[in-house]
Amino acid sequence: MSNDTLTVTEVVNSVTVTPVNNTVTVSGVGTQGPAGATGATGATGATGAPGSSGVVSVNAPITNAGTSSAANLSVSTGTTSAVGVLQLTDSISSTSTTTAATPAAVKTAYDYADTKTPLLAIPSGYYITTPYSSYANITATLSRTNYVPIYVTKTTSFDRIAVTTAGTFVGTAVVRLGIYANDKVTGQPSTLILDAGTVSPTASSTVYQITISQSLDAGFYWLAINTQTAATTNNFIGNTASQGVYNVYMPYKPSPTSNYQTGWREESITGAFANAGTLLGLGSTPIAFLRAA
Repeated sequence: MSNDTLTVTEVVNSVTVTPVNNTVTVSGVGTQGPAGATGATGATGATGAPGSSGVVSVNAPITNAGTSSAANLSVSTGTTSAVGVLQLTDSISSTSTTTAATPAAVKTAYDYADTKTPLLAIPSGYYITTPYSSYANITATLSRTNYVPIYVTKTTSFDRIAVTTAGTFVGTAVVRLGIYANDKVTGQPSTLILDAGTVSPTASSTVYQITISQSLDAGFYWLAINTQTAATTNNFIGNTASQGVYNVYMPYKPSPTSNYQTGWREESITGAFANAGTLLGLGSTPIAFLRAA
């Protein structure tokens, strides 16, 4: 037999191929071998196309926890608004809130705040009153409450409220003194803060004062003086309504030809003070003073 001859012999489930010098056995289907090792990580694929813009939801309220109500901010649960607009709440005067779609509420709160004027603190033992450009002897009208504004630059405790008789004062008077809050919207006296009681002047050119204990935060207030019993010549130190002699806190007039207004007045007031009622413009007026503790 030559070298190119193959002998094929059938074996059970096998075929034996036998060349002249070699024997090759081809078996039937065997059992599966174990899994091979994991191959190396392939190269990173290309970046996919950008997805659509998502929506960010605010589900928890954000509230100012400070003690000041001048500019409270909050984002309420479920609040929605135009893109780029923050929902603000204005709770200047109460704990209730009103939602605003713009920052106007905070701006309004800041504008109403009486704490922006750059003035010095009031030294202990010094008196403040309305800063008129000059003072004069003024006759106080019986049963009229005269209100003049003051500005407190920082939280201050006051221990005296006073009035000064003029050099022309004669007789005996009863004068009631007090402090009123300022209405930030109307610019007028509003609620009563302190009814300090009365003094009974009997001498000219003399300071009559009442001991008080009153703390005032920064802002505008009104000092009230009311003659409840008039002296024979009921004159006190005050301001005249002459042209150009004006209250720097109230640089306005009822009309272009009028004198500058110096404060507000309320007629027919007797006995204890109450919240301010019907107010009229005030020209010449006696004034009161507060002393820092």
